[in-house]
Amino acid sequence: MLRTIEADLRSNVDPTRRTGIGFWVWVIGKALAAPQVHVVILFRLAHAVAQTPLRPLAFVIRSIGLAWSGAEIHPDAQLAPGLALAHSTGVMIGAHVRTGVDFRVYPGAVLGEPGRGSADAAGFPTFGDHVTIGAHAVVLGPIHVGDGSVVGANSVVTRDVPDNVIVAGAPAKVVRHLLPFEEDPTRAIPAPAPAE
Repeated sequence: MLRTIEADLRSNVDPTRRTGIGFWVWVIGKALAAPQVHVVILFRLAHAVAQTPLRPLAFVIRSIGLAWSGAEIHPDAQLAPGLALAHSTGVMIGAHVRTGVDFRVYPGAVLGEPGRGSADAAGFPTFGDHVTIGAHAVVLGPIHVGDGSVVGANSVVTRDVPDNVIVAGAPAKVVRHLLPFEEDPTRAIPAPAPAE
């Protein structure tokens, strides 16, 4: 769990991916003051507790995170290392959402199940690696958002999204194709391997 939290901190705190004491000075400063960092750490703790007989405590931790930061992340969500909330207010991540590494979410995003009247589309979305979800975007149902893709602000996504595209609108449509994440110098910043 500590390596996962370190990856989350690297995504949240320092996009230059510095190492050593410079990184930890930034981490301590931001972790002390930023509710979007607090809620990610609280989610990791709640997720771990949810796998034990103390499961009800996981929902208490989730409630603390919601009250503290304005973000609600269900303890059963499967969120890979590198989770970053640009700002936490209004973010909602449902119970069975699954993400790849380096997942970035902006305020007001809703990721979950469509709700009542959607029996044919019941289920939760999954996301590839290096995905960005724009402010107030809504991603609902058993769909997949591909690696390196970006969901634009205020978009509504209810269908699969291919790799390395930007989608926007309601309903969301492909508006631009992107280079693969690792090949785009404007998006790919190599991260050092975690210290052993």
